[in-house]
Amino acid sequence: MSAKNMIQVLLNRISEGQIEELDLRFTDLLGHWRHVTLPARSAEENLFSRGIGFDGSTLEGMTRTEAGDMILLPDPRRVYEDPFAERPTLSLFCDIVHPATGEPFSRDPRGVARKASEYVKVSEIATETFWAPEFEFYLFDKATFWFAPGKAGFEMESIEAPSRSECAEARGLVHSTGSAYHRMFPVDSLHNVRAEICSRMQSAGIQVKYHHHEVGNMGQVEVEVQFAPLLSSADNVMLTKHIVRNVALKHSLAATFMPKPLHGEAGSGMHFHIYFVSGTERVFYCKDGYCHLSTPALSAIAGILRHAPAIAAFSNASVNSYRRLIPGQEAPVYRFFSGPNRSAAIRVPGYADTPESMRFEYRVPDAAGNPYLSMAAILMAAADGIEKKMDPEKLGFGPVEENVFREGYETSDLARLPASLGEALDELSVDRAFLVKNGVFSDDLIEQYIAIKRAECSLFPGAPHPLEHKLYFNL
Repeated sequence: MSAKNMIQVLLNRISEGQIEELDLRFTDLLGHWRHVTLPARSAEENLFSRGIGFDGSTLEGMTRTEAGDMILLPDPRRVYEDPFAERPTLSLFCDIVHPATGEPFSRDPRGVARKASEYVKVSEIATETFWAPEFEFYLFDKATFWFAPGKAGFEMESIEAPSRSECAEARGLVHSTGSAYHRMFPVDSLHNVRAEICSRMQSAGIQVKYHHHEVGNMGQVEVEVQFAPLLSSADNVMLTKHIVRNVALKHSLAATFMPKPLHGEAGSGMHFHIYFVSGTERVFYCKDGYCHLSTPALSAIAGILRHAPAIAAFSNASVNSYRRLIPGQEAPVYRFFSGPNRSAAIRVPGYADTPESMRFEYRVPDAAGNPYLSMAAILMAAADGIEKKMDPEKLGFGPVEENVFREGYETSDLARLPASLGEALDELSVDRAFLVKNGVFSDDLIEQYIAIKRAECSLFPGAPHPLEHKLYFNL
């Protein structure tokens, strides 16, 4: 259905009284979903051509105070009937444009993702790219945290935790093994919550692959989805986080996509499975290639690994992200690719052995950042690798078949990922040429983003960690 026809369908539904409110949603630079709501009856057809104004200067990194006026322009092809609003509400994904010209705003994250998708098309790298994120997150029965003069800390609780075995309400249904991966209910107390989340996702047009309990013993779960084009997939990330949080709240649970919320428990990533198509042909498949990878696929892998330190500023966008990227935590530390080796930054699943199933999985990212910027950066790195015919083996990126975290494995020759957000920002400041091609990312966006994140990093050096009090208070 064309955009014009879709607009007419939406206006007809509004005129028939099926919708009471329109909720216009957009994503800020850091990845927060924001919205403004208007009565549906006030909507006219020019809403989709003229949009509505908002003050971009109130949002960090968007615009200056003296040039704050921006326009939210609804995308009629991406709408969502929000079941969590009390009144019948139709949510519209929006792009941000300049009020005078209607041109895309350079710091609109959704616009950046759109431009990245267009770049690979005009460069004839692919006609479309497809993405399937894995959503890992925790669902806690209690989540409190505080940081103030004289006190700092957090407390997370889960009915499933082994320490809860003394509590009568747990009824002995706690995880008794080191891994809660794929545990069966009722020990998996979150099965029905996940089922509701997945049902809501399906109703929103997100095709779910499966869901299960993850490794973490204190309520870590995972939902995997089917492939979608880049922009739709990034939209789906925002929508999924919204659904997860609201369903969790309904069940008196606290949901977090924080990469490392607990010491001693598994971290939460957001791995991306990726493939490209040209017309009807899978670009990444070659029958005789390593793990059936084509030359363009190997070059895409090389481009991602080459630029991974700079990408990490977007794909692992929090200080907390780097508490997950440590040895022995089923999270990558080194930049190499492999077949089904889960210590690799990029792996090729063992079942990806046909043209229809071929993809690779980038295992570094997490959900703490902005999905539009993260995915756009990964795509631009892959495109750079293909355009420059990069060879991952010649660049020292593998393949490596062994578990590099096993005792005695020599890792001195392996290229590392950044060990901190500060390191990632340093890399982004000097490695950005691949991002700004054709104006996909703008220098002003990158500069603003780095400045915001530098300020974020500066909060930590002068803030004692609670563990320091335990270790040093009585010295």
